[in-house]
Amino acid sequence: MTSHGRIDKMVNEAGEILECFDPQLDEVHEQYFATLVQMIGNAFPNYRNQLVQNELKAFENNEDNLEAVKYVATLNVLIDLCQQGWKLEVHENQLYLKMAAPETVDKEYIRYRLSSERKAQFQEPSVQHFVEKMEAEKNFNGAQISIRNLIGDTQQLISRIQDNVEPIVHPYIQLVEHKKDEHTGYWLSDIWRYFRYTWSIPYKTMPGRNLFYLVRDAAQEYHPIIGIFALGNSVLNLTVRDDDIGWTVEAIAKRLKRMERIDRSSQTVSGTNGKTVGATTRKFLETEEEYEKRLQHYSADTMDILQRNLLTAISELYLDDLDYQLGQPVTAEKIEDLRLLAEKLRKQSIDNKKTAHVTSYIQEAQEILFKKKRASELSRLLDAQLTFEKYHSENTSVWLTELMHAEDGRKAVNVALVANRKTKIGSNMMEIIVCGAIPPYNELLGGKLISILACSPTVIRDYTVRYQNQVSEIASRMKGAKVIRDNQLAFLGTTSLYAVGSSQYNRIKVPITDDFSIQYRKMGITEGYGTVYFSKNTTSSLMRVLELQDGGRRINNIFGEGTSPRFRLISRGLSSLGIKADAFLKHYSPRIVYSINLAKNTSAFLCGATNVLEYPFNIKEPLDVSEKTNQMIDYWYTRWLRTRIGTVDIIDRLTSFDVEDVLVSKMR
Repeated sequence: MTSHGRIDKMVNEAGEILECFDPQLDEVHEQYFATLVQMIGNAFPNYRNQLVQNELKAFENNEDNLEAVKYVATLNVLIDLCQQGWKLEVHENQLYLKMAAPETVDKEYIRYRLSSERKAQFQEPSVQHFVEKMEAEKNFNGAQISIRNLIGDTQQLISRIQDNVEPIVHPYIQLVEHKKDEHTGYWLSDIWRYFRYTWSIPYKTMPGRNLFYLVRDAAQEYHPIIGIFALGNSVLNLTVRDDDIGWTVEAIAKRLKRMERIDRSSQTVSGTNGKTVGATTRKFLETEEEYEKRLQHYSADTMDILQRNLLTAISELYLDDLDYQLGQPVTAEKIEDLRLLAEKLRKQSIDNKKTAHVTSYIQEAQEILFKKKRASELSRLLDAQLTFEKYHSENTSVWLTELMHAEDGRKAVNVALVANRKTKIGSNMMEIIVCGAIPPYNELLGGKLISILACSPTVIRDYTVRYQNQVSEIASRMKGAKVIRDNQLAFLGTTSLYAVGSSQYNRIKVPITDDFSIQYRKMGITEGYGTVYFSKNTTSSLMRVLELQDGGRRINNIFGEGTSPRFRLISRGLSSLGIKADAFLKHYSPRIVYSINLAKNTSAFLCGATNVLEYPFNIKEPLDVSEKTNQMIDYWYTRWLRTRIGTVDIIDRLTSFDVEDVLVSKMR
C-alpha cells in the first residue's frame, strides 16, 4: 500500500499484472483527474484513449502554473504510454495500466509498439522534404537518376546466378564522410540517412563518437547499397556485459570460487508408475592444489589492478581547489568534507551553459558543475582507498576475500572496477547501433555480410585514425588539462531487437588467423529500460515541470551533466509527477546481448591487465588491413552466399521483388 491507500500492482481476473497510474497532483487537478478516471471506467475500451486526448485539449495552454503544467505532462505521458501498447483499466476508482502483451517475443507486436514514433518522424516537414528530394529524379552526368538507382537490380542478380557469372555481387565497404557519391552525386550521408528510414525502428541521431558505413555492390553500374551499419557509444551500464567481461563484484566472486561443473539429471523410481526424481552432481574441474595456485595468482593480479585503478582515477582529477594532494594520507573527515562540498555545489548547479570555446581547462574544471563532480568522485575514490587499507593483508588472496565478504569492501571493489570501466567504455568500446541489409540483398544473406564487416580491420583502422587525436572533453574538464584517451578499439557489442535473436548474428564465426576468429557471442539476455516513444509534447512538458520545480534547468544536454539526457529527463520528470519510472520505462521485450572481441587479448585489456592490444592484423599496414577485410568478404561469399543460392528458391524470391516496396514514401 502507498500513502494514497491504493495498491501499486494488482492482478486482474485474467492473471495479468496491472501497474497503478496515480500522479501526485494538487487538490484541484487531482479532482479533474478523478473525474477523467471515472469517465474512463464507464467508457468502452476503444474510446478510453480518446477521452484522455479530449482532456488534454482543455488544459494545454497554461505554461507558467506549475500544477497546471504537471497535469498537462501527466496527460501527455498517459497518451504516449497508450501508444506504446499500454491499456487502461479502472478498478475501485483507481487507474491501472497493463501491457497488452508483457514480455512479448512477437516481432510484429514489437514493431507495432515502435510504429507510433516511426510515423511521427514522417510528419516532420523536413523529413518529408528530404524523402521527396531523394525519390525525385535528377540529372547527373547526363542521366536521369533517383534513389532507385541505389537499390539493387534483381534482373542483373538473376542473370549472374543463372549464367554462373562471377562475382554475383562484389561488395566493398565505404565510410560515410562529408563528400558526394561519385556514382550518383548524392551526399554519402543522405544515402545512409535515406536507407536508415526504411528500418522499422525510428531513426534518431546519436551524440558522441559515431562511424557510419555503406556496403556497396561494385558489380552493378551505380554501386547499389547492399546494406548499412553504424557504430555508436557503448552504454555505460549493462549488467550482462559487465559480468561477462569481469567488471562486476559478482564476476570477481565467481572467479574466487573453485571451478566446478554441475550436472542435473532425472531418473525413474521403480514401482511408482513412472514417477521421476531429480539428481544433482557436482564435479570439481581443478584439484585443491590447482585451485590454491590459481587463487593466489588471480588475487595478486586483481588487487594490483584495483589499486592501480584508484590511483589512476585520482591522478586524472584537478585537485588544487579540493585541498588534497595525490598520495596524501586519507582520513574519514576529509572524505566527509568532500561529500558535503559536492552536495552544496549540486544545489547551485542550475542552468549550466555549454562552453562555446575552451580557453582554459583549469577554468572549466573550476566551474560549479565540474567542481561538484570532482568533489563527489574524489570522495568515492578516497573512501575506497581507506576501505582497502582497512582490510589490508600481505596475503593477497586473504585481502581480496576479506574485501569481498564485507559490504563496505564490496562497495570499494566496485568503485575501483567502475573507475577502469568508465575509461574503457568511453574510448575502447563501441556499439553496433545499426546493422542490416537493404532489399533485395537481404535474400542473399546480405545481413550476415554487414554484420561481419562491422567487425572488420577496416572499421578498426577507421576508428583509430578518426579518434587518435580527439580530446576527451569531460576528462579534460575533470583534470583541468587536455586529455587524449587511448583509442584502441577492443570490443564491439550489440543487442537484438527481438528475444528470439537475430538471424544475421547467429553462427557468425569468421577465421582471421589460425588462432583467432571474429565471433558474435551471446552473453545473455536483458530486458532493459528505455524511452521507446515519448513525443516532443511530452518531453517539453516534463522539462517545463522540472524547470518550474528547480528554478532553472538541471538537464541542459551539455558535457558533464551525465549520460543519456533524454532518458534522465523522462525518468526524473516521471518521478516528479509521482509516476513510477521503473514500471513504465521497461522495454517489456527480452533482448539478446552479443559481444565481439576484436583482439586476441581483449578480455585482459578491458580488465586493465595490459595496455596493448594484440590484433590479428597489422593496423599500421593498410595493405594488411585491406587483405584481411577482403578475406572476411570472401569467407561470407563462400560460406553463406553460395550456400544460400543452392538451398532456397532464390530466383523466385528475386523475381517477386519490387523496387517500389523499398521506397520510404511507400512505407509510412
